[in-house]
Amino acid sequence: MTVHSTLPGRPGPRIVAEMTVRALVRRRVSMAILVSLPLLLYVARHDHVGQSIRGLLFGVSWAVTTVAYFAATATWDAEPRLCLGGWSWRNLLAGRVAGLLALGWSLAAAYVILVLVDHPVGDGAAVAIDFAVTAAVSVVLGTALGAVFHRELEGALVIFLVAALQSVVDPDTVLAHLIPFWSSREIGTYAIDGPDMASLTSGLLHAAVVVVACSAVALVALHRRLRRPVPPEVRSGPQP
Repeated sequence: MTVHSTLPGRPGPRIVAEMTVRALVRRRVSMAILVSLPLLLYVARHDHVGQSIRGLLFGVSWAVTTVAYFAATATWDAEPRLCLGGWSWRNLLAGRVAGLLALGWSLAAAYVILVLVDHPVGDGAAVAIDFAVTAAVSVVLGTALGAVFHRELEGALVIFLVAALQSVVDPDTVLAHLIPFWSSREIGTYAIDGPDMASLTSGLLHAAVVVVACSAVALVALHRRLRRPVPPEVRSGPQP
């Protein structure tokens, strides 16, 4: 992103959201992986309704979290200059999250339609809620990780750890409740197996706690980073 020396006012989150979406859409290989990975997991267990939907949700959580993480780390060098140029760090964060949510929810909506057309499910509304919640949690988790871990290997390993635990830990254990995507499994069980097997309210409350916690981490980390004195080489830009 190019920083101009003078900007008319303080650009709002909408401009940042549009820039985020355009930048991601231009990365065709990344977007192809984002779309195809959940579908591959869905097709792999297609004969088993519950497992195929859970595989699709798992793919969405991993893919959207990863995209949100790399979208956050990609701005580490640009954001200090944008702030010097008159951009608000709050608008930068809000706009980036809004753009990621738009992409995540668009992807989730397409998959909800696929599931409802392709599989008999007991509660289609709960399936839609699960995909929407999973996408939202993925965006804020990836954003928080990107605000904390600048080195891509560290962040990628943390995402891998979360995904691995999510796939193997018994959902009734205490450890499972500490995993950010426990809500996805709980709401999915409610949608597929019925209210006797899981609680929609518990899943939504867990998701809300994760969203608030990750949002707080991202806000604090970004505020501390952008409020620090900017090094001379960042302030002046690269020398010819």
